Amino acid sequence: MAFTAAVTSSSTSWNSGTLIFNVVLSNVGNGYDPKTGVFTAPRAGTYVFYVAAVEYDKLYIRMEIVINNVSNVRLIGYSGAAFQTGTNMVVQYLKKGDKVRVAHYAGKGYYSASVPLTTFTGFMI
Repeated sequence: MAFTAAVTSSSTSWNSGTLIFNVVLSNVGNGYDPKTGVFTAPRAGTYVFYVAAVEYDKLYIRMEIVINNVSNVRLIGYSGAAFQTGTNMVVQYLKKGDKVRVAHYAGKGYYSASVPLTTFTGFMI
């Protein structure tokens, strides 16, 4: 079970909800849904989730990795300088059917490009 998904466009107005990483680079086990932005654990086990997000030209951004609607870790792209990168990772035991997503916490701008800069990765260990 493993996936990497990305966005290949930027936003200066994203301000709520789940970030939908609509470009799937890999999706072994088909646990990640690019239509909803949600990973659903195909089986129980210990998983690692990692997010990298670049804030858009001094538009502050904070995101969080949410597991079953509970915030686990947050990342920040601070607006003191343009295009700062925020990252974070969590290791968590999931039951089959548990759901993981990246959600908006604060701010409004993320940046990416045709070769992705803002990504969401997860894998079972």
